[in-house]
Order: sequence, then C-alpha cells, then structure tokens
Amino acid sequence: MSFPIIDDVEFEQQEKRLKVIMPAHRQQAYFALYSILLVAWIGVTIWMLGLLFGTSLQGLTTMFVVVWVIILIIWAYVWYRLGRMVWYWWQYFTATREVLFVDQEILIVRRPLSILGVTDAYDMQHVNPFYYSEKYDAIAFDYGSREGHFGQSLPRPDAEQVIEVLNSRFFPQSPEPPQDVMAFE
Repeated sequence: MSFPIIDDVEFEQQEKRLKVIMPAHRQQAYFALYSILLVAWIGVTIWMLGLLFGTSLQGLTTMFVVVWVIILIIWAYVWYRLGRMVWYWWQYFTATREVLFVDQEILIVRRPLSILGVTDAYDMQHVNPFYYSEKYDAIAFDYGSREGHFGQSLPRPDAEQVIEVLNSRFFPQSPEPPQDVMAFE
C-alpha cells in the first residue's frame, strides 16, 4: 500500500501493523505549569518524609498512634495519586511527537519522551472510524462512550489525509466517518 506524502508525518508499514509518526507541538503554558507542579510535588514529598521520620511517637497513647498511622496511609495514597497525575500530564506536555501503532487488534497512541512517555492503548474491537473533531482540532475516534484524540499539531488538511489512510485500512466497510457532533454546548 502506498501512503500519501504529508509534511511532518511518516507512515511505516511494519509486519502486521501500521506505524504513524506525527509532530506534537509543546504547549509552553501547560509545560511550565506541570513542571512547577512536579517540582513542588517532589519538594513537599521530601519535606513530609523528613517530618515523618523526624517525629518521635514515644510517650503517645496507642490510640493516637493508630489514628496517626491511618492518617498517614490515607495521605500517602492521595499524595501518590496526585503525583501520578502530575507526572502523566508533565510527560504528555513535554513530548514533541506522537506515534501511533495500529493493527486489527489494538490502537496504541504514544507520546514518547526518551524511555519515558505516555502510552494509551485501545482495543480495536471498540474503536469506531476516525474523524476530525472540531472541538479539539484533532483526529478523533469514539471508544465506547468516550472520545479519544491525537494529532492536534496537524493542520486540518493533513489530519484529513491521515484519517483517510487509517479508515481505508482499518474501517473499509464503514461508509462515512461520523461527523463531530458538539452536543450540550
């Protein structure tokens, strides 16, 4: 299969899957915000660990110690989840390219960042044909009841060419991709 020539987009036919590499322009405001949040999260974590290991529990009642441990466990869980979220979005906004791996069974959207990066995987059984989303200015697809999107850095004509390649390859029976419906706006 021959692929169209699109600026900054590379198509690579691998053994059983298609690899598509697209640019992802860094959104500087979000990058700066999540960089600050990540540094703050690391700083507060170090500070809290210092407090935790510097606190003596001698002379306190057993009930107070049990309550203290429960509070620490709850705080650690919430703090861990917050840190994971900040780490995810920092990687997302730091990446400068998106890589799609698509075959008949799985769709993988990867925003690589050296050995790190954000990877989302979708079962192709539940992925609907690709279309252009006006809301996100990106290539989109419906995955069950939620919408996935990628390729926000592509101009609309280039995005539509990528959509055409993906739909002709993975959804040949589909008559027309769905139009982006902006409900409840």
